[in-house]
Amino acid sequence: MTIKHPFITLTAIAGVIALAGCAPAPTNPTPSDTPNSPAVTLVTPGTLTVCTNIPFKPMEFQDDSGAVVGFDLDMMALVAAQLGVTVTPVETDFDQITSGAAMAAQKCDIGASAITITDARAQAVNFSKPYFEATQGLAAKADSGITGLADLKGKNVAVESDTTGADYANEYSSQYGYKVVAFDDAGAALNAILAGRVDACLVDLGIVTSFVNSTPGTTVATTFSTGETYGFVAQKNDNGAALASVVNQALDAAVTSGAYLTAYQKWIDPSATSASLPTS
Repeated sequence: MTIKHPFITLTAIAGVIALAGCAPAPTNPTPSDTPNSPAVTLVTPGTLTVCTNIPFKPMEFQDDSGAVVGFDLDMMALVAAQLGVTVTPVETDFDQITSGAAMAAQKCDIGASAITITDARAQAVNFSKPYFEATQGLAAKADSGITGLADLKGKNVAVESDTTGADYANEYSSQYGYKVVAFDDAGAALNAILAGRVDACLVDLGIVTSFVNSTPGTTVATTFSTGETYGFVAQKNDNGAALASVVNQALDAAVTSGAYLTAYQKWIDPSATSASLPTS
């Protein structure tokens, strides 16, 4: 990837803060549908409110103008188009998204934040079909000599809290003798390498690659194929299931039309000649 915007480390904020525009306060949720999509009730009329946790570049982050952009937001724009509405992103704590609490509290309609599909999370939310493979990547300074977990003995490894990357790092920490240091977001975890607070960082490969491409002196030390995939999440009820169905329709249409490949080239790999949804 060749994305030039720097990572933005956000101060932790409590609750949920709107990042784009000043949407009107929700009144009664209003159904929204199109001829070929199931009716969906939105928390704010005329807009798909999207909970996201930034920065997780290139999936979701703020650009130089302060707008929330990224691969996930492009996918949400396609879903909104399917519903005939606009998109309003809202910053939300990651665990509030994956637990379904944000949707249950009507803070948003859907969560889009590079969320790995797991059985445990599926007990709390309705997942869309998989839309992205979540390979893990290990970032380090280029001159560190780190090429894998075996080189981390006695070192510190940054992770983002409450992620499968953190689970993976913790699983092997005793075997390889490193200390796991948790951060609130991936940007802070990766920037800790530059600050000398950690020796390496284990997060999703797309985020690692974007960071390395925009940060001279760093490298992708190695990758770990875990078979994980991302999904979008909606509330665990009938309305959430209907919204997940609309998302699936939008994703399938995006692959057919080429919109998925266009977004992939824009945010993930400009040289890609094909891109499709994960098969599992």
